[in-house]
Amino acid sequence: MELHSASFEDGGEIADKYGKKFENISPQLSWSGLPSGTRSLAIAMVDLHPIARGYVHWIVIGIAPVVTSLAEGAAATGMPAGSREPAPYAGPFPPSGTHEYEFTLYALDAEPPSATGATLRQFLEAVEGSILATARLTGTFTRGNE
Repeated sequence: MELHSASFEDGGEIADKYGKKFENISPQLSWSGLPSGTRSLAIAMVDLHPIARGYVHWIVIGIAPVVTSLAEGAAATGMPAGSREPAPYAGPFPPSGTHEYEFTLYALDAEPPSATGATLRQFLEAVEGSILATARLTGTFTRGNE
């Protein structure tokens, strides 16, 4: 399974427009190679910098496996039918310097639990044993002049 973005390259810089203090729009994401038996997809965006302690910037659950991408700005303009955002998109904006952000796609063999307001940890505990595969994409964001 693979996760890609037309908005930034894996390991590359995430543009200011995706940042919380700028346009705060979600980047484009696309995926391929889902494992057989996938019934649902989820996406999480996490700040990997030690100071951020795994701060979760976005969670989307309940994406149908027939969906192969999220358009740029989908968090604000409309997510695929049936999907939910327990953690609405909050673009990157580190307190200082450069932080690394990881987008993880989860392929699940079950429908996701009702997770309104759930944390990433709660979601992962609820789907433990249902994750068929994961794919990751990372990007960096540097706090500049705002």
